[in-house]
Amino acid sequence: MTPYVHSRGMISPLSQVFSKPLAIAALAAALLALAPSASAQQPAAKGKQEPLPAPGSQTFNTVITKLKEGKQVFCNTLTDPDLEAAKKACVGQDYIWIEMQHAPITWRETQQLIKVIAEAGCIPFVRVPSANVGDIQKATDAGALGIIVPMVETVQEARNAVMFSKFPIGHRNYPNTKPWGHRSSGGGQAASLWGSGYSTNANNNIFIMLQIESPAGVGMIDNILEEVPGIDAVMVASNDFGLHGGDRDGDASYNAREKLVRESVLAHGKTLVGPSSWQDRPGYKMFQGRRNATSTGYEKR
Repeated sequence: MTPYVHSRGMISPLSQVFSKPLAIAALAAALLALAPSASAQQPAAKGKQEPLPAPGSQTFNTVITKLKEGKQVFCNTLTDPDLEAAKKACVGQDYIWIEMQHAPITWRETQQLIKVIAEAGCIPFVRVPSANVGDIQKATDAGALGIIVPMVETVQEARNAVMFSKFPIGHRNYPNTKPWGHRSSGGGQAASLWGSGYSTNANNNIFIMLQIESPAGVGMIDNILEEVPGIDAVMVASNDFGLHGGDRDGDASYNAREKLVRESVLAHGKTLVGPSSWQDRPGYKMFQGRRNATSTGYEKR
C-alpha cells in the first residue's frame, strides 16, 4: 500500500513528493529547524571544582594535636542518648567516649550524639563492641574520629581495627595517607561534620585505641605493636585488667602486667591510656574520665 500526503488540497503519493529535489531539500530544512541545536543539547558549564585538600594536610582531630603537644587529654563517657546531656558533657573535655560495648543505645542514637559532640567543639570517640567491620564502619561513617576496641588479644583483632577504620588507596595519583585499609565508601554524616578534606584526610585523623584487658592480651602486646601499623594508643583497662587476672591494682602480679604493657607501648612510640585516676603515673597521657580525679590509682582495692 502506497502512503499519501496532502499537498494544496490534493493527495499525492509520498514517492512523488520525495522524487522532487526541491521538496527533499525543504523537508530536510524543516527537520533541522525542529531539532534542538548542538549547543542546546550541551549541559550548562559548571563552576570549576576546587581541588580537595592534599592527603595528610589537615588535622581536625584535636586530640591528636594536643597529644603531639605533650598535653594530657581527658573525657566524659556517655551511656545514654540524651542530647542535651551530651552537650553539657563536652564542657571542659577533650573528647567524649560513647559507650557501644555495654550501653544499649542504638546506632541511630549514636549518630545523633556524634553530631552534637562535634558541633560542641569536642571530639567523638566510640567504643565498639569488637573489631568487626559492621560496627567500625557505622562509627566512622557517622563521624567518629576515635575508634576504641575492647578485649584485644590477637594480632588479627588489632589488624581488623585498623583495616576497617581506614580508607584504601583511593586514587593512585593522589592516594590517601597510609596505612591504607579496607573501609568502604558509604556516605554518612562524617564529611558534613569535618569538611571537604574529610575523604582525603580521614586516615590521618581517625585515632585507633586498643584496650588490653586480659593476661592473653598482655602476652601479645609486643607482637601486636610490631606487626600492625596504624595503632595510635593502647589502654590498660584497669578494672577488667584485674578481673581477668584475678588480682587488683596494687598487687605485685597486677603491677607486673601493667609494667609490661606500659613499657611496650612507650617503646613503640604509642600513646599510653588509663583511667583518669592514673594521671600522675609516668608515661600516661590519655585518660578515660575527667581531669579532676581524686585518686592516683595506686591504692590497692
